[in-house]
Amino acid sequence: MLALGLVPRLAFVHAFPTRPVSDFQSIVEFALYLRDHSWITNGWYWEYFSPGLPVVLSVLFRIFPGSPDDAARLATAVVCGLMPLLPFVIWRGVTPLWVRTLAGTMLAAWPGQVLFSGVVAQDNWVLPPAVALGALAARALIARHGGYPVAAGLLFAFGVAMRQEMLIALLPLLAGGAGLGSPAGRRWRNVALVSLAAGLPLLGLAVHRGLATGRYALTSEHGGMALLGSYIPGASVNFWTDPLPFVATAEPALLRDPDLASLHRSASRLALREALRRPGFHAARITASVLKHSVDSEGDNLYWSVGHADTLPEPARARGQAVMKRLGEPLYWEMLLVLALFLAAVALAIRRRDAAVLALAAAILLKVGLHGVVVVQSRYMLAATALAILAVALGAWTAVRGRALRPVLMALGAGAAGSLAIALSAPPALAWVRTHDRQEAQLTYRFPAVRFPMATWGSEAVLDCVVERGLVASLNPVPALRTLHQDPAPGEAATADCTLAGPSRSPLALRLHDPYALGGLPGRMVQRVEVDGAEVFRHDLAAEAGTGWAEIPLGILPRGARKRIRIEILAIRPDPGAAWGNAASTEFELVKEKP
Repeated sequence: MLALGLVPRLAFVHAFPTRPVSDFQSIVEFALYLRDHSWITNGWYWEYFSPGLPVVLSVLFRIFPGSPDDAARLATAVVCGLMPLLPFVIWRGVTPLWVRTLAGTMLAAWPGQVLFSGVVAQDNWVLPPAVALGALAARALIARHGGYPVAAGLLFAFGVAMRQEMLIALLPLLAGGAGLGSPAGRRWRNVALVSLAAGLPLLGLAVHRGLATGRYALTSEHGGMALLGSYIPGASVNFWTDPLPFVATAEPALLRDPDLASLHRSASRLALREALRRPGFHAARITASVLKHSVDSEGDNLYWSVGHADTLPEPARARGQAVMKRLGEPLYWEMLLVLALFLAAVALAIRRRDAAVLALAAAILLKVGLHGVVVVQSRYMLAATALAILAVALGAWTAVRGRALRPVLMALGAGAAGSLAIALSAPPALAWVRTHDRQEAQLTYRFPAVRFPMATWGSEAVLDCVVERGLVASLNPVPALRTLHQDPAPGEAATADCTLAGPSRSPLALRLHDPYALGGLPGRMVQRVEVDGAEVFRHDLAAEAGTGWAEIPLGILPRGARKRIRIEILAIRPDPGAAWGNAASTEFELVKEKP
């Protein structure tokens, strides 16, 4: 079992040495930050991440001072490779050897996780405590001898340290593993023990965050922003989008807080307002997101392990792309099979009143439902799939123990029908949601054109902008302006009218980004800048190859001085259907002029 778990994962990360990118790179950087300073040093990382994995990696980086990326990737693969041992060991004495072997083998040979095992994700590191607690809960519910409150509490706290939503998702398994359904006399003893075993580590987590940030809490501060980014118009394209442009239209005053603290406090309120404004749509969006990720998530995860441009070193990129293209469909069918078997196991469990399978199903329902309501990404489904595999193994045992074949066949039929229904309904549900979530009306955006978060707010002149023509695609970290339509008609423009108010202590400049790498296509889209009504910059985006930043000097502004600056993206003769609106999306920012 050890070899089945470790060998395929170590072989995969050797052939495809995945580099951490995006959030995964931030996890590694957080760990290095803790290693190089102390575990209670403040930093922006605390706003977004649970500290469990960064703390573990920071210790690992002290022991192995070589390449942090290599050490983190190898450790992730090893931890995931050890996971199949957990049900095999924990179920000893309460299930037959073949059930333990089946559960361990399915976890070991789980292709979606093997292909993701080199990604330094919290979602990989939360698998061992989630699987261990799931197996422990099943053992306690099968044996019915009082539970394991201390072990259950510690595993629960470990899971929460890795991913904060496990505070809710693992509750059914905590109750089952701790034996809270035991006779009254032992129940209160178990409640006391599990409260201490889980409460003390959780208190430690809250104190750890408090000592570092001054905010004593189990959860990160970005929860409201994560929620808001799921509910604003246009979010259903990727099921989350940067909420700052929406705030610039809804309550722009919140963007003027230097550390965005007011926005963080108001984000949940804005999200609730959006949810209540379109309740039917958001119910459909949540349903579509759950349906899609129930069957597509492991294929989507390939992007982060082998598909992203910066994920693999140059020699392995072509092979990574080939793997992504070749294995996407097989992973889809693998998820359908697991889903069908899981639904069959639940159907049998309801008929036979199998508390172990039902506890696992309740945890899965909480995990998937929570992400559907808050924010969902493909990797969030890994823990749910791992628990489903445990349920499938127990369901097979239930089927074998039953004397009648008909209930088993009926359960398998129901599981297959449910899986097929999800597969068939996911694409049209997703298409409907995205069709009804397009921004067609022109909005007005008001925002300070600064680099978020505004660490140096107030130290220089401020560029305040209003956009009444076009769309602000992003404000993080700098504003990005584009035309309202992806395929703009000739003459359509996106315009940011900005006011620069002094004083400034040093010469300032406006930086404008050319995002279009290809050349030889002149006369499609043009960038323009006017200062006090006079054109000072004009650039044909696609005339010459290459990307880069242009810098327009603005000089020193004395106290009370103002400049009127207009930034414009103008469609001249864009090719129909070529999405020139997206291609010409232009970032800009106010900076100190280079000497």
